Amino acid sequence: MCGNILTGSLSVLGCVGAVLLAMSFSSLHATETGLDYNWITKEVRKEPYSSGLHFIGFGHRFIRFPNTFQNMQYSTSHHDLLHTRTSDGLPLTLGVSFQYTLILNQVYDLYMNFETKYEAVLFNVAAHIIANTASNYSAYNFFNDKQTIAYSMQKELNDYLPERLFVTVEALQILLVELPRQFEDAILESIAVKQNITRTEKTKANMMVAFQTQIMASQQQANQTIALAEGQAKKILAEQGARAKVVMQNLETQSASYQKIKKALRFGDEDLMEYVWWDTLAEHQESSNFVVGMNPNAFVAT
Repeated sequence: MCGNILTGSLSVLGCVGAVLLAMSFSSLHATETGLDYNWITKEVRKEPYSSGLHFIGFGHRFIRFPNTFQNMQYSTSHHDLLHTRTSDGLPLTLGVSFQYTLILNQVYDLYMNFETKYEAVLFNVAAHIIANTASNYSAYNFFNDKQTIAYSMQKELNDYLPERLFVTVEALQILLVELPRQFEDAILESIAVKQNITRTEKTKANMMVAFQTQIMASQQQANQTIALAEGQAKKILAEQGARAKVVMQNLETQSASYQKIKKALRFGDEDLMEYVWWDTLAEHQESSNFVVGMNPNAFVAT
């Protein structure tokens, strides 16, 4: 009887021990970081735990924090748009979104300052910083340089939040900008005028390119015409020079021949001239009749 009671007691103790052992383990998801909280002593260990299965002991549980990018948004859908004024005094309504991460090795400090309600504090503090930063820029800046303003907002957040709320802002976007209607209309009109000016300048530049192209084509055509004319002139000069050279050579040859005849026949100048005349006349007629002894000057053709 006593043996049965002892066996039953050991079984119960074994079951209780198994349950207690199982309850001493806890796991964290891959997207989570945790702090070990002892709900018996109400104490929290400083060292954070990463993802995985951990033995933390009976009466312990994890306080869980995200280790991935988190999004915070001020938008129409959430009915929490930001209202401020530009540096030139115009009313300004902003829709902003930013992504942040917790500084994981400081989640203990985060918990000790805000427990798990840090998001509400971050929401209010970030809204104040963003609105104050927006007031440093003019309405015209919000139309033309939103990216620079967004970068400035992110920088201001990161100058304040890491040391006080233990988060880092990774990116920030300006989703909505609302200014007084009259100002928006004036800005849109000025943008349209600038676009027309830009379009006109581009048209002018295109026309200048077309004119320059036409001028270059005309100059090239003129150069070709000049080159052709110079080539033709050189050709004519060469041809005429060659002909003149041939004529000179013929004249020199004839002159030399007549000088030989003059010398061989002992002609005087007048005799030589008469000989040349008869020789020339014979060259231009197929058949000729000459009267011997008659002066050529007295010869009359009938």
